[in-house]
Amino acid sequence: MVTLSRIKVFLQLIAIAHILGGIALPFLVNTSLFATYNELLYQALGFESNAPNPNVNFLVGLFGPTIASWGVLFLYVVTSGFRNPNKAAWWAIFLSCIAWAPYDSLLSIQQGIYINAFINLIAASAILIPLFLARKHFFSS
Repeated sequence: MVTLSRIKVFLQLIAIAHILGGIALPFLVNTSLFATYNELLYQALGFESNAPNPNVNFLVGLFGPTIASWGVLFLYVVTSGFRNPNKAAWWAIFLSCIAWAPYDSLLSIQQGIYINAFINLIAASAILIPLFLARKHFFSS
């Protein structure tokens, strides 16, 4: 059974994953872990070679601190929102996801970087599905 406390912990783990992943991104972007991502990115950007491009990898890595800071803020919103579940808290969690995922995905799709839209879809679904499962607890007051 899915309980409110399990949903809270799950969303907190997503936030922590964003923090840790964002901190690690600048260091991992040049490793074999990102080989497929980099290859798809280079193709979408029209590079003739899939050889590592330090400038592009730097720019991808630069998003790491932004992802980490979003994770910190999301962790706070989730933790405080579940401590006192109300409509405003639910909307804050919901909007933190909606302000990023659709717009980021649309911009990625426009540039042919479909892998970003796919990653966003997975992350947003992992946030929104549990959030909607918990909705009644936030709107019952």
